[in-house]
Amino acid sequence: MSAFRNSLKATRQLTAYVSRQSMLRQATASTRSLSTLINIQQQSKSNTSSFKAQDSKKGFATSLPYADFMKQDEALDQAQEYMDEGVSFLNNNMLPLAMSSFQKSLNVRPTAAAHYNMGVGYFQLGDYQSSIKSFQESLKLSPHHADVHTNIATAHIKLNNNLQEALNHLQAAANIAPQDAEIQFNLGVISEQTGHFDGAILAYQAAVDQGMEQASMNLRNVKTKKFAELAKKLENKDN
Repeated sequence: MSAFRNSLKATRQLTAYVSRQSMLRQATASTRSLSTLINIQQQSKSNTSSFKAQDSKKGFATSLPYADFMKQDEALDQAQEYMDEGVSFLNNNMLPLAMSSFQKSLNVRPTAAAHYNMGVGYFQLGDYQSSIKSFQESLKLSPHHADVHTNIATAHIKLNNNLQEALNHLQAAANIAPQDAEIQFNLGVISEQTGHFDGAILAYQAAVDQGMEQASMNLRNVKTKKFAELAKKLENKDN
């Protein structure tokens, strides 16, 4: 059996589009500074692999992208004020009020970060369809964020166990961040579960190459499955 990293460690640290340091307009790009919120377990009949991550309100972006502020648009200042308000509500465990503030930010000026936060909020509320829609809107404005694709993949699994859509988004994530061992590992798991053994082998190998030791066991298992598949094809051909 191939264990999915006993659930992929506190998996995806959801991307924060920016991380405040001292002043808002000096915000610098951040990728893995915030905690993940997604928690899923996906099992197949032949594989006990699953992915899982711990819930946390810290999975939200705290400010708008620095590039947006270079536009010197007053609406963005107002949008950021609503973002700040939302984060304040989150710090007091008031998710519905936080989402209301994030929606106000979107009403003032649509941004990738605000759509992202709405996606995170909907996910926490169990509204996976709305979560997917919000993450997709975030991608339209900022398409090169691998973790958002990973979030969409996770939401599809939670919504209706749509492994094909999950696979598509994990492949997109891997294309954006090929050196990310966790993305490659997740891609390997879903590729294996959907019978794409060649893709699983490549993904697990990439994870191993990036130092994820657990992926080596998954790699051995899927190679065994691939060998068995080839042997069966040869047997049927001879018959």
